[in-house]
Amino acid sequence: MIPLPFDPFDPPVLSPPKMLWRPFILSPVEASFERRGFASSSKERRAQLEMIGEAFIQGYNKGLLARDAAEVRLASKDVDPFLRGFAVEGSAMGVAVHDAFSLRRPVLPELLAEFAPDFTYLAHVGCGWAMARLPWRRAPVLKALDPLLRWLAFDGMGFHDTYFKPRRVLSFWRRVDSGYAAHAYDQGLGRALWFVRGGSVEDAVHTIRRFPSTRQGDLWAGLGLAMAYAGCADRSDFRIALTAAQLNGRHFAQGIAFACEARARAGVPSAAADLAARTVCDMSALELSKLVRTAREDLSAVDPDVPDYEVWRERASSSLTVCRLEAAE
Repeated sequence: MIPLPFDPFDPPVLSPPKMLWRPFILSPVEASFERRGFASSSKERRAQLEMIGEAFIQGYNKGLLARDAAEVRLASKDVDPFLRGFAVEGSAMGVAVHDAFSLRRPVLPELLAEFAPDFTYLAHVGCGWAMARLPWRRAPVLKALDPLLRWLAFDGMGFHDTYFKPRRVLSFWRRVDSGYAAHAYDQGLGRALWFVRGGSVEDAVHTIRRFPSTRQGDLWAGLGLAMAYAGCADRSDFRIALTAAQLNGRHFAQGIAFACEARARAGVPSAAADLAARTVCDMSALELSKLVRTAREDLSAVDPDVPDYEVWRERASSSLTVCRLEAAE
């Protein structure tokens, strides 16, 4: 288990100007499985998934109280590299929330530019958490996002809702239920299943199978991304998921590929991502990240109703060779 470089249960000391933000500060207790009602058969997996949530909350509180993007960047350097992306995701949410209730110049565009070279994907996802909490701010937040990556905000909304409202979401409710935003939302839902189901691949698979077949491809993509990026999965987990995915195996592999690209772009190699890449795609994580970057070149949607982001995902998926289980042995 990766140790946190800070005490998540030590509340931030607030100066008088920052006291106004106390009602918006999140307690790390919000990340506990007990508080969320999540079950896990493995204490080790529970501890690591909770720690990821705590890193997100730490980042959120830092972003909420930060004066500018440089302050957020400085704070992120104190976070363990494996967890840094989750902290940046939380910081993006915190900055967006602060912008919504402040007369200051918006800091979110500055933060997105600051983390564009390394954590742009995570920062865009974090904006979706803010959109979920502050739906009336959706338009200003979306305006600040990269046109290609803006759909990751809806992915973040799907994760947020599943994490905080699992019963409602797993009863097939969706905050957005039309257009491509609904697909992106389901990708976030699939990511959240790895946490909601406590790192149990069997429970996650069972949950996906309950959904309409038209939604399952996006759910599998999200699950693959979470298993590869957040870790806690072993080789047998990936093999079980790949077998269960059947025709959706290419979506599962695409999620893994995007996780490898996120890790590579951040310069944070991950044994979990490499294990996923080699087990499911018979490639290294670095090779998968290069494939994803190549698929992003010269994007041009033929169908005006299909965004470039989906064209990118489809290209990556089509380029992948999902290995046979026997080859992974």
